[in-house]
Amino acid sequence: MTARSLRRVQDADLRDKVVLVRVDHNCVKDGVIHDTFRVDQSIATLYNIVERGGRPILMTHVNRPFDKKRKQISCRDEDSVTAVVRYLQHKLGVVFAVPTFRVEPGRGILDVDTSVNWLIEDLKHRRVGGVYLPNTRWFEGEEGLAAADAVAARERFATQLAGLADVFVNDAFGSWQPHVSTSHVAKLLPSYAGLLMQKEVEALSALTEPKRPFLAVIAGSKLDTKMGCVEAIAKKADHVMLGGQLYNAYIAAKFGVTIAGVDPHDVEIAKSQLLVPEVESKLVPLSTVIESDSFDGCGCVPVAGKCGSGDGDGVRARRLADLKPGETTGYFLDVSAESFRDASVAEVIAGAKTIFVNAVMGLTPAGFHEGTAALDAAIASNVDARKYFGGGDTLQEFKSLSPGLYMTALECPSYYLFTGGGTVLKALELGGATKLPCVELLMAADGEEPSRLEKPKCMALESCDCGPTPA
Repeated sequence: MTARSLRRVQDADLRDKVVLVRVDHNCVKDGVIHDTFRVDQSIATLYNIVERGGRPILMTHVNRPFDKKRKQISCRDEDSVTAVVRYLQHKLGVVFAVPTFRVEPGRGILDVDTSVNWLIEDLKHRRVGGVYLPNTRWFEGEEGLAAADAVAARERFATQLAGLADVFVNDAFGSWQPHVSTSHVAKLLPSYAGLLMQKEVEALSALTEPKRPFLAVIAGSKLDTKMGCVEAIAKKADHVMLGGQLYNAYIAAKFGVTIAGVDPHDVEIAKSQLLVPEVESKLVPLSTVIESDSFDGCGCVPVAGKCGSGDGDGVRARRLADLKPGETTGYFLDVSAESFRDASVAEVIAGAKTIFVNAVMGLTPAGFHEGTAALDAAIASNVDARKYFGGGDTLQEFKSLSPGLYMTALECPSYYLFTGGGTVLKALELGGATKLPCVELLMAADGEEPSRLEKPKCMALESCDCGPTPA
């Protein structure tokens, strides 16, 4: 599939239209923007909308404010869109208005109420550059998780959102889940793919039909949540490298050892689903790992197989060939840089024509980053391959550990940096971008704009029968 098969925002009539834009600005932690990459990548779509006469209303989710144990939504300042709005106003030099809606304790925001209409009137008359709705996951209807009647809550929220605008643009590639703000509202308004969505889908097509050999590098903390992706990618790729706890689970299963911190359930999954010919034949063995006596290690960089602090007791390099069945080990917190100098590994990386990386090889917050840095450098040395990086942690560590290379990758045509690595994995698992529910809703039908429902009456405006007019 190519971006050309999508209904594109550049083909939509936006003049004097209010445009509801779903972005993926989920880059805030503790009230501070962690990395501006996702925000920056969406700016081209915003320029396109405004330049062609549209007036944007933006929305994104931030973090996971729903408490699964208490089954309640918490609307904390740390999970607000304030930091993103502040950044956009500084970056673009325009004012974004943020409406304030009543919060029901434990249930979040129940309704998009009439107060938003004053802001939309300001938007239409260009007194503000845009409106930015509160965190979509603060609304009870977004996922319906805190609602007594989830279906009714989602339908109500979808109708209220659709009542605000004339057109919907989805530019949130990283938000593949079919929630109200990404999926349901697309069924109620003429809907189009933003410029970023088009770029991401186009890039994804190069992974679903890769130039071979195709190398995929995947890591994560839990094999049980990633196994479907690993199996799907093993079918697609010529070579697969595992890192993090995924690789640890494989090592434990392969060598019959007990590794500290590795879930026995993951080991059983590895035995039954990784140690099978169709998957294991694709795996690239990384020969040496970094072992630590504690989960936090000592925060230093191992040198010559010993702890960089000089005591040599806390952290050491371990060759997998030296592991003995039945052995109990410490924590394996990184892959040694030495692994990437092995001839067999270097040959796989150097010979690949397509490389996809959704991996941080070690526990980088505790200082275990030599494997990730070595991987990035080895991949960079392959000048012929098309290289795709995805995932928030992957890009953050790429930027932190190899800033010069990261800046080069932003402009280099041989690199592509996805805003949503999890979305790429899900698409590969499902069989392509067209299988993602939110992308499927943006597909053109036989080259024609499909019929849409009439613009719905906004249920939040009890006294209104014509959508978002001034209260």
